[in-house]
Amino acid sequence: MEERNKSVFGVGLKIFKPTIIYGLASLIITLIFPKIFLMTFLPSSAFNILGGMLLGIGIAFLFISGVTVKKAIAEERLETTGTFAIVRNPLYFAWIAFIFTGSAIATQAWLLFGMCFVAYYKFLHHIPEEEAVLEELFGKEYLDYKKQVPSIVPNLKELL
Repeated sequence: MEERNKSVFGVGLKIFKPTIIYGLASLIITLIFPKIFLMTFLPSSAFNILGGMLLGIGIAFLFISGVTVKKAIAEERLETTGTFAIVRNPLYFAWIAFIFTGSAIATQAWLLFGMCFVAYYKFLHHIPEEEAVLEELFGKEYLDYKKQVPSIVPNLKELL
């Protein structure tokens, strides 16, 4: 079980460490050159409301997914319902689609949108490590799930 937890959650640092470094550098650049790197085409309150809404959705998605996966790990079973029926990696999806995007909008720092791209690139590079562990642990069950549910970008046709 220890190897499983290490492997499944280990790539998060590989994804988020460079993403956070990029984000901090972006914030510093934005603070130094606000006239160039701040979004000012709408009132600040509009950015705060929209960014706050995205952050709220992201935090809820993270919480729901985190509780669900924690329970599944404790029960040593593959979770395929709830947020895991939408995407196989709902925690990463929440960060990339909502948390990083909401942060960029709420702070009006357009360079922060780059965090989404850095995280997505690192996700594509490192997620095979997690998937290899899940394939080993759950075999055909995971392979079938993998065929039916997208990795991180939801199939909007199926959601509607």
